[in-house]
Formats: sequence, C-alpha cells, structure tokens
Amino acid sequence: MDTLLLIAIIALGMGATVQYFLGVKKNRWLGKSMSSQAEIIFEPKDMEYINIGGAIGFNFAYKLRDPWKEAKGTFTLFPRHYLLYMPISLLIGGTDRFFLNLYTDRKLAGEGHIIEKKHLQKAKIEGIEEMQKVETERNGKTFLLFWRHGDLKDALLRTLDAMPNPASLAHFCCFGENKTFFIYLKPFKGQISSNLKAFTDLCPQYFR
Repeated sequence: MDTLLLIAIIALGMGATVQYFLGVKKNRWLGKSMSSQAEIIFEPKDMEYINIGGAIGFNFAYKLRDPWKEAKGTFTLFPRHYLLYMPISLLIGGTDRFFLNLYTDRKLAGEGHIIEKKHLQKAKIEGIEEMQKVETERNGKTFLLFWRHGDLKDALLRTLDAMPNPASLAHFCCFGENKTFFIYLKPFKGQISSNLKAFTDLCPQYFR
C-alpha cells in the first residue's frame, strides 16, 4: 500500500475517533441542558426520558399541573460524533431540534400556525388552502401565519413578537380540535428557555 495513503487512512481513523468522543460529550451536554431548561419551565409532577440512539436524542413525557395535562416531545441532536456523516447532515439541513406537544383540557379558540416560510412544505398542514394567511418578517426571517375557526391573527402576532429569539422558531401551532399546542425550535447552542417560556406564557391566550 502507498505510504501516503496509509498515513491518510490512519489520520482519518484517528480524527474520526477523536471527533466521536468530543461529539458524544458535546451532545450529552446539550441534551442535559435542554432537558434541564424544559424541567425548570414546566416543573413536571412526573417525567420520563427514553433514549433514541445514544447521543442522537431523547423522547420525553411530563405530567403537568393545571391548566396543562401533559407535555410530550423529542429533542434530536446534530451528529457531531460522526465525522464522515457530518458533511452530509449539513447538506440536508442537519441541526439540533426540539419538538414539544402541550396538552390541555381547556377549549381553544381555533387552529392557528406560525411557520418559518422555508419550512412550509415540510409542515404538511391539512386544509391549509382554506385558511386565512398573513406573511410577516422578524429579524430578517420570513414567517407565514395561518388560522381558521376563529380570528387568531392578533394572537399569533403577539405570540411571534413575544419570542425573544424568533430565528430559532420553525413552527408554532394551536389545535382547537384536540386541545393541543405544538412548538418546533432549532436551538442555537442548546438555548430553548427564552422561547419556550414565551410559548407557555402565551398559550393561555388561545383558551376560549
């Protein structure tokens, strides 16, 4: 085997090994940070975390106090520990993600959405063509607001304006039929607390 090729293979192997341990350490820190932030905000009566692939992320469930019943969600982490896969993940838009469904027994005013414009095709919202729509911009990022079964425009705008870091918001929605709220964040350096706090503080405005 060519000496330079052998050296390159050895260097790649060593780099992949170092990146694996550093990436696992970083992802574990990010996962712990996001779960701690969520727990401080929700103060769950009971909670459960289920690992979904080593350093890739967790599913979680919280039992909550009134006006909430429970929260269920997932956080997935960029594959920092896989040196060879990282460039592919970047090309397909890989990033840290935080998803949360928040359930209540209260009646909600209708269905409303705040969606990052470039995320719209992935959202797959049923009956979106029949909804009222407004386009707006925050911090150089374009959002689309959709709603039906109630005039939710002002509530949606207040929700968006309350987000301290709108750049990390991909999707917010209120579902009147199943009394559920949803938020999808793309956190920067694992920070979710400010937007998540705004989310929980503003959700009651949708109660009927």
